[in-house]
Amino acid sequence: MTDLHFDPPMTMARVHAAHRWIIPTAAVLFVALALGAVEGWLVWDEPITHWVVGARTPWLNDVFRRISFFGSTPVVLTVSAVAAALAWRRCPRLAVAIVVIALARPLAEWALKELVSRDRPTGDRLVGGLGYSFPSGHPMAAAASWGVLPLVVALHSKRRLLWWSVAIAVWVLAVLVAISRVWLGVHWTSDVIAGLLLAVLGVAGAERLIDANHRSCGLHSGRRLERDDFD
Repeated sequence: MTDLHFDPPMTMARVHAAHRWIIPTAAVLFVALALGAVEGWLVWDEPITHWVVGARTPWLNDVFRRISFFGSTPVVLTVSAVAAALAWRRCPRLAVAIVVIALARPLAEWALKELVSRDRPTGDRLVGGLGYSFPSGHPMAAAASWGVLPLVVALHSKRRLLWWSVAIAVWVLAVLVAISRVWLGVHWTSDVIAGLLLAVLGVAGAERLIDANHRSCGLHSGRRLERDDFD
């Protein structure tokens, strides 16, 4: 187990400590979007979708189909399973946390979609879409699965450059997956923004669980962890 595992270069807790408005703002924006979706106030969604449809080209359609695939259920479950397996020997509690996050995410998504009950865009879909539209589950799924990879990398490597490369790549992927869902015509823009906001809130919440697991792993390995390791 590496020092990078106990002291990652960046955490949501550190970001929140420096900018305490981020988490509350994300929560307020999500609630505002949810209310707007319920009441039909998000009038800017339809013009954006019309613009996207007009901007489509065959090669971009293919690109965004491939990007969207990275947030699909088979892919994200596979990524979570592999991440948990790689974490198991060095930090079993982290592996359990990864599995819990992977299983809780679709349940939370389903509950929110049923609560808001927003219809998907009609017509001009390039792929199929089941169920309600708000929030978009693909960016949430990408963040919940690919987003744990920096934690797993930190178990096996002390290279901060590698950690940063993986962390940046997975969040860029989550944003691209969000964009792809609008491009493919299966979500409104506010759906994917809400999905990304939930990803931020989910990471903040998951960090508390994972930090507790890290602390248990550290004590189990014989290292005494101080509070500063997680602040």
